Amino acid sequence: MPDTERIACPLCGWWRTADYGIDQRTGEPREVKFDKVDLDVAPMWRLERLGGAGRGSRAAKIELLDSKKLGELPAELKEQIKGQCLKILEILEG
Repeated sequence: MPDTERIACPLCGWWRTADYGIDQRTGEPREVKFDKVDLDVAPMWRLERLGGAGRGSRAAKIELLDSKKLGELPAELKEQIKGQCLKILEILEG
């Protein structure tokens, strides 16, 4: 079995495979990027209702009930994010 290189997000810990194929629309290799989210408009929290044939099924339906941008998150979550960002910045600036 071949080796796989994976990178974890320093904020959420979500692992991404560093080399994960070709973008079907552009034909270009896909890249792992941590700076492509527009923080002013992107929803950071979503409340969804899952319905239909099942959670893993392509026939499942996702209904968006609510969403919040970064500035609209509860104070406790914003403080956790801020603290983690400060730790990351401290490490990056050495």
